[in-house]
Amino acid sequence: MSGARALASARRRRAQPEERRSNQVPPNSNNANIPPVPPSPGQQQQKKLNNPAAMLLNHNKVIENLQKVVESLNTTVTTQNNEINQKIENLSLDDKNIEFFKTKISNIENEMNTIKKHILKVQTFAMETNIQCIEMRKKIDSPEISVEEQQNETNEITELLSNAVEGSNDEDEFA
Repeated sequence: MSGARALASARRRRAQPEERRSNQVPPNSNNANIPPVPPSPGQQQQKKLNNPAAMLLNHNKVIENLQKVVESLNTTVTTQNNEINQKIENLSLDDKNIEFFKTKISNIENEMNTIKKHILKVQTFAMETNIQCIEMRKKIDSPEISVEEQQNETNEITELLSNAVEGSNDEDEFA
């Protein structure tokens, strides 16, 4: 069989009504003794629905079921909306709640200001220490100053630094 003939026969088979297709056995099959397949329940139901009145009743039942589902969904949505509205109405912002949040915000602002002060103190201390270290290097690198003078200056700087550290610790205790 050529390709064109095979396509034509396939089109004919598809174009036949379903009843004829199920009862016919293909001519090329080896099992000629197999009885025709009885119609399935879906095919029997399709024969029943061929009546326009039956189809109309079936569609009417489907529409009624859909209407019941839509009504139940509408009732659940309205009850949920009512519950949400009641909860929103019960949620009130009275003066006690507002005052509570105002005090919280003012406490947070105060803590932020103290943190700023401490950061500025640490920053200035670090800058002063850096400047003093640079001065010490310059003095150490210069050959004009004797070793004894350098030791005296380093002792003075360490005392200044230790005093500055003790002073900042004292300030933290009072803060």
